Amino acid sequence: MASLLASFAGQSALVYFDDTADRLPALSPLAVQGRRLWHEHNCGVCHQVFGFGGFLGPDLTNAAQRLTRARYDEVLTLGNAQMPAFHFTSDQIDAIEAFLFELDQTGIGVARRAPPINSRALLAALDEHATQGQPPEAARRGMATFQKHCTACHVPLQATPLGFNTAPDLSTVVSRLDDAAIRTTIVQGRPTKGMMPWPILDAGQVDDVIAFFHWLERERGAIGARVPGVGETQGLPWWEYR
Repeated sequence: MASLLASFAGQSALVYFDDTADRLPALSPLAVQGRRLWHEHNCGVCHQVFGFGGFLGPDLTNAAQRLTRARYDEVLTLGNAQMPAFHFTSDQIDAIEAFLFELDQTGIGVARRAPPINSRALLAALDEHATQGQPPEAARRGMATFQKHCTACHVPLQATPLGFNTAPDLSTVVSRLDDAAIRTTIVQGRPTKGMMPWPILDAGQVDDVIAFFHWLERERGAIGARVPGVGETQGLPWWEYR
């Protein structure tokens, strides 16, 4: 008991005397507006920042690496799956985008064995490889559907921590599951693992996504070669993951 109390006291001291916040630049006025919107709309009920918050949605600490402006426009106006429609204006979306961009610069939100891959670079490499590799038409349609609906949680070639759950690397999913199991997972979800059902996708779209997964597994090595950091590991400091 004495050891536990001493450990708790030591960790508490480190928390309160940590000067990380003092060494980081202050948020810009636009990012402050975004943070205000974050709190006013209770985004933390579903999403985490540095692992703290709700678990219905993904941790958004480093989301700016993978979100495009088109994605911001979609989810912050029309919503998506369990994401409600907030009908944000363009100025409000600018503020949220600035807040998440500056938040991403502060460090890595969730500890992981491998350094996070730059998601935008990876998706750009995926598009480039698809342009040169000429995937089947069904796989091409599936890739478009995947990028529109799935990349908020799933990033090819790496697993993505999501609170208590993990969005797995789907570039190898066809080696783990057959097509029927993949189809069931997409349509019905796996709520105990944080995977929501996707009733907005019709049968043809689901088949296209599965075709994309088959193509992605065949081409994952070539795609990974286009992106720095794939397959690398990093040390994990015991106190702060940056």
